[in-house]
Amino acid sequence: MRPEKMLRFVLVNGAAIGLGAIVSTSCVDVDYPLVAFRCNPQQESNCPDTHFCCSDDPAAPMGAKPNYMGKNIDGGEDPYFSGMNNALSTSGMCVRTADIAGQGLIELAAANCPIPCNPTWEADWINDVCGESRVCCQTVELEAKDCVQGSDGVRPVNGGDIGTLSQWRPGDHSTHQDPNGSSCLALAGGNSGSAVFQDCVRQLSVADQRGFCMALGAGQVCPTKAPGYIDACTALGGAPPA
Repeated sequence: MRPEKMLRFVLVNGAAIGLGAIVSTSCVDVDYPLVAFRCNPQQESNCPDTHFCCSDDPAAPMGAKPNYMGKNIDGGEDPYFSGMNNALSTSGMCVRTADIAGQGLIELAAANCPIPCNPTWEADWINDVCGESRVCCQTVELEAKDCVQGSDGVRPVNGGDIGTLSQWRPGDHSTHQDPNGSSCLALAGGNSGSAVFQDCVRQLSVADQRGFCMALGAGQVCPTKAPGYIDACTALGGAPPA
């Protein structure tokens, strides 16, 4: 866990999901914010008793839009690592889910978690998954180990790089989903040669492709869209994000 790498906007401004929150300075009675810190949905006791570890990964078969319970999305697919498959994710955030009920931002299959989304999607995809009044904010910062030197320069690694630029082992990157592909293998019934497994690993990502649907207030922007923000791969010589 490296909670200091969580984007400060999400930690301090719980209003991004709909409610404000303050972190108490007390060591005895801590009032954790609405979205507290990084967690691993596969592990128990990742979060305070008041919070649930919600996956922030929307990846779905064939790169399709994820279809969450209660949302009818044309062409949508059940996501690999969120919704009903929340427990297969290794990337999540501790969320006080009781306080976001009724805000139109939740997917019901995983304890009323916020809807995961991909900040790199086109605007119409974000509208379909999140709703027209929402945006998709990245939840965790990229780190230097998440970057690779590809033919197009320094950029975030992704599942398509497995076998060439990365082996996707636990220590290879800092924010990669499903190291070693163990959850993809489980989804494929243990068959590493299946089309399901091959597609699943190709949809794996690092932090730049993971976020939550959020309702921003006047003057607020997603932290990675703030003027002057430079992510780790850009700092290493990559092209600035669009």
